[in-house]
Amino acid sequence: MNINTDYTIIPPYAVMLLLACISGLALQYSLNILRGADKTVSSCITILSPMLMFFFASLLSYASSGGTRRGLSSMGGLLGMYASVFILAAIKRDRHTTKITLENCTVVLPLIYSISKMGCCFAGCCHGIPYHGAFCVSYSGKVTESGYLFPVQFAEVLTFFVIFIIGMIMLRNNSKITAMSVLIASAAAKGLLDFLRESHIGKIISLNQILCLIIIAAGIIYTVAVKRLSENKTVISSPAISKPF
Repeated sequence: MNINTDYTIIPPYAVMLLLACISGLALQYSLNILRGADKTVSSCITILSPMLMFFFASLLSYASSGGTRRGLSSMGGLLGMYASVFILAAIKRDRHTTKITLENCTVVLPLIYSISKMGCCFAGCCHGIPYHGAFCVSYSGKVTESGYLFPVQFAEVLTFFVIFIIGMIMLRNNSKITAMSVLIASAAAKGLLDFLRESHIGKIISLNQILCLIIIAAGIIYTVAVKRLSENKTVISSPAISKPF
């Protein structure tokens, strides 16, 4: 399949990025309200998060390239999204609202990433390694690559949309491990798919993969700690049973 990256007026990357932000933030706000989060906090997060996402996405991309490249880093966008939630949590100090907004933020992030990667597909950025098998792609126009490439952007679109759907099902079923499951699955998927990017050629491990490993480790440690804390509270709160003589 050939993708022509010539466009006249509206760049596809900007369109899909805007659509990703609008869809994700609208869903996040709706979930916050439906699940009983504070309306003021939910509104402030919706306003603040796009600015912080763009700021951290640009900053991480610029810093990781040593100041030689400008663009948007998905990991920076994730950091900006969580930053908006934690800033409002520090101001409001409402544990119930903080818990809900953090869960909703985590569940919505795969959707935002999935839609935004459609822009990468049509713009030709973040393309895959040389590949001549099924579903291989080639680029022509403003972005021209010799030969055929692995459609890693399409793989990311499908993978993260599936993670989003599973997260929504878990959220609907009131699973207590929804947020951590989605976060760990997303980090694992992104880290593994990074091997299929052309930018990974010649590297043992990329910055994205290092950050993904940190996220996975932190998620596992947090999940284990919460589980043990819950078990300890259950043991302490259980009434003592007297044994018969």
